[in-house]
Amino acid sequence: MTDSIFPREVRLLTAGDFRRVFDQADFKAHGGQLMVLARENDLGHPRVGLVVAKKVVKRAVGRNRIKRIVRESFRHKQHDMPAIDCVVMARNGIGDLDNADLRKLVDQLWTRLRKKRNGGAGSQ
Repeated sequence: MTDSIFPREVRLLTAGDFRRVFDQADFKAHGGQLMVLARENDLGHPRVGLVVAKKVVKRAVGRNRIKRIVRESFRHKQHDMPAIDCVVMARNGIGDLDNADLRKLVDQLWTRLRKKRNGGAGSQ
């Protein structure tokens, strides 16, 4: 996989994929307005899914902006990540962050998740 693509193979696409992460999360990373749940997979590469509820961000343009920034960050960081399935969930207040702050928050969460996974620490 090159750094410039975001193929179907790196996305959680089905409800079953999301359910497995929600039910059996091995790792968690919290960052104020975002939370990442993750579990190991046998695919040899990471995958990501996004949950941005209408209750949290009212307008579609805001939800799409958040998803676009998270996907872009994942696209750049995916080669440094272990083989895990991640679900990124937006929390209240995320719509108030500007793009730079949101990108910084997401990058910090990827780093925390990698450290937890590599350090052998369980979920917090």
